Amino acid sequence: MASTGSEDVPYPYGKSYKWPSTLYDELTQMGDISFIIYQLGYLSEASRKAKELGVQFKGMELDVNGSVIKPNIASSALKRNFTPGELKQIIQDNLEFLNELFPGYSEEPSLSATYESLDELEMVPADATLDLANSGSSVVTSNSGSTKIVKPWRAYTIEEFEDRFQQNELVYSVVKDTYHQRITLVFRGTENILGAAVTNWMSNLKIKVEETELPETIKGNIEGETTIGLHEGYHDYLFANTTDTEDAETFTKYDQIKEDVMGLVKKYPGYKLYVTGHSLGAGLSTLAAFFLASEHSIPKPVTCINFASPRVGTRSFLRACQYLEKTCQLRIVRTMNANDSIAVLPMAPYVHVGFQVTLYKDGIKAPDLHYPNLKLDWMEWAKISWKNSLIASLNLGYVSIHDQIFFCEKAL
Repeated sequence: MASTGSEDVPYPYGKSYKWPSTLYDELTQMGDISFIIYQLGYLSEASRKAKELGVQFKGMELDVNGSVIKPNIASSALKRNFTPGELKQIIQDNLEFLNELFPGYSEEPSLSATYESLDELEMVPADATLDLANSGSSVVTSNSGSTKIVKPWRAYTIEEFEDRFQQNELVYSVVKDTYHQRITLVFRGTENILGAAVTNWMSNLKIKVEETELPETIKGNIEGETTIGLHEGYHDYLFANTTDTEDAETFTKYDQIKEDVMGLVKKYPGYKLYVTGHSLGAGLSTLAAFFLASEHSIPKPVTCINFASPRVGTRSFLRACQYLEKTCQLRIVRTMNANDSIAVLPMAPYVHVGFQVTLYKDGIKAPDLHYPNLKLDWMEWAKISWKNSLIASLNLGYVSIHDQIFFCEKAL
């Protein structure tokens, strides 16, 4: 690993904090989760289209409110509760219709990568930290004396999913992981699905700085700062009022996300909160993790591990993030490929936050770990700014999340 890029901040998460030995495992797990939200978006839109056309869509239908549910399920708790295996079966059962609706769907490399990710998430991970007293697991000892852990029932499930208005609103899901005692909020990135890309890219391109008040919980703790500068497009996408006419006029998408997350935090006490996403979803995950970490009621630390994140805030936002990091309330790891053009946008005055893990193709060199230092002199800052500039990182090839996960696995 390279240095953190700063001798002034060797302990950004407090002197007693040690990075988990499973950091790269966590990176790949978050990458696998990020695949889910893309496919879930496709499947839910396909189920809506099937209803319009009078076509049967196996394994998924819409309720009276237009929310995705499983058909013929009596239990209300299971109607909107999907396992990775169930999603894979829905894809396979409806592949012909999916190909008609999304030409070339089954030929996309991302589909085989999705199958691999869904299979991975169905298995008991080697680094699982099962709480046998509370997870529903049990240890079985055979006559020969060998033991094994019996897999908990529905140990890995998508508990919440919101995409009814995905042409206008961001798409996210909340996942419960019994294996690692983890709740994960995952945001979908930019996606060209039935017009959603228009809203996605409008958010990407609105690069004006939005001066936002510091959360009440950290006001007065950051010298010289009363506001933080945020990317206008990402800020507005996260804090825009919801489209649902049944919601209060002041009810925002962030309010909805917080409500869903808090419901699972209360349902599964002791579980850790993770946030992830890819591309646009990575930028949203950074903002959401920051604001969730600033909530009194959210368990700490909040961990954000994302992929190919654009810059979402100015140096005042970086200072606020570093305060939450140093007080052990927030952990941020941004994973990017070398020469990824998207991850170096937008340019000044925006800066990156958290630890940056740069991955190199085919294991040419070890991953590089870097942490931003606000105390660098202008020459050192200029060097880093050039290295992370669009010109230095220009790459006209598309960098997929599958490639990022592949590079990450090569680094293990």
